[in-house]
Amino acid sequence: MSLKIMQGDQYAIVFTGTQDGAPLDLSKIEMIEFIVGKLRKIYPGEVTANDGKFYFPLTQEETFQFKSASQAVQIRIKFTGAEPVIIGTSIEGIRVSDSISKVVL
Repeated sequence: MSLKIMQGDQYAIVFTGTQDGAPLDLSKIEMIEFIVGKLRKIYPGEVTANDGKFYFPLTQEETFQFKSASQAVQIRIKFTGAEPVIIGTSIEGIRVSDSISKVVL
């Protein structure tokens, strides 16, 4: 994932979830933790899913909190089961550009 955003942006970052090349089977997932910088959001909940894509929403206030640098990205998945399996991965960081304006529109 090579993504560049600007402080003050507001939209959802789209993550594609696959396992062995196939879309994740959401019926086998209890929870997914998404971390961007110091911002943590959970699926199901703040993060939504549609057609194998996960939508991590960002507000202007949240992106203004990011420093002008690369933000680390980590995703951890907790699968359902008597003894749940948890798998984590780090992906390429998201580059954040400084905004001259610091005003929420």
